[in-house]
Amino acid sequence: MKIRTLWISAVLPAVFLGTAFLGQAGAAIKKVALEEVLSIGGLDDETLFQWTGVASDAEGFIYVLDAMDYSLKKFDPHGKLVKKTGRKGQGPGEFIAPRLLDASPNFLYATDQNVAGVFVFDRELNFKRTIPCPSLVAYLKALGDDAVAVLTMGFQEPGKILVLNGEGRILSELAFADKAPGLLMDSVSFVPDGRGQLYLAYLFQDRVEKWTLDGKRLWSKKLLGVKKVEKKKISSLTLPGETCFKDIALDGRGQVFVLGGRLSKSPSRDVYVLSPGGEHLTTFTLPDTSHCLYIDRDNFLYARANDGITLKKYRILYD
Repeated sequence: MKIRTLWISAVLPAVFLGTAFLGQAGAAIKKVALEEVLSIGGLDDETLFQWTGVASDAEGFIYVLDAMDYSLKKFDPHGKLVKKTGRKGQGPGEFIAPRLLDASPNFLYATDQNVAGVFVFDRELNFKRTIPCPSLVAYLKALGDDAVAVLTMGFQEPGKILVLNGEGRILSELAFADKAPGLLMDSVSFVPDGRGQLYLAYLFQDRVEKWTLDGKRLWSKKLLGVKKVEKKKISSLTLPGETCFKDIALDGRGQVFVLGGRLSKSPSRDVYVLSPGGEHLTTFTLPDTSHCLYIDRDNFLYARANDGITLKKYRILYD
């Protein structure tokens, strides 16, 4: 595997400021429950039309990408809309298909699924610049105010996780597959732990893995008992038909939360909780289906309801 690690010594001290406390994992848990603390958007209002990405900051403000409104929205800690920006288009700060969102201490990073780049906004939603990427971005995590990790997808080579600086220069890359396993089969969501390691959840393979940034796989787990995802022929393409896992996040104890896909017992609702060492601790079920799982620095969990019209915020309860 080809790995470049130029960024590690320069970037790590300033990276993951909001998750630095993850180094001290708590005692193993047996049960997880959720307590709803906030609901934004509903069937009887136009606050959200179909949200796709969510992030928050240290002051508790919540930022949401709204695909049907072609906008980036900012809500206060009580769920009141305080500002929005963006419109349909291809100009600076405009969207055709807004998809992914993450935040660093001072900036927001957003993607459009049709653009090979990352849009950068400040916390007042002012558009600052576009970080160019070698290809379309399939997943995104902010690593600080001047570094972002992206999953890039190619048809002829395996997917790679690239670390880019603010100008789009590649600081490092992690090729997590030896060879291209088939179209979309190397799609992953990922989350850094703030200690030079990454957790990966595969969308179309029954695999959750932990890697070091210098390219060593520490463990690989199967949670669903699925040997192989069935594929479907669509026009001239052969594509995977069902999702194994949709998203991945870390809680304040350093435990891994993995959102299951269509092949889970409760499709797009089951969340598998693993220890940092890969032990399956427990599984809980979201009240509604979700495409996204986000846990903020205060250990609140965000997920979807009403097919994306509603954003739910929950307190995580442990037993």
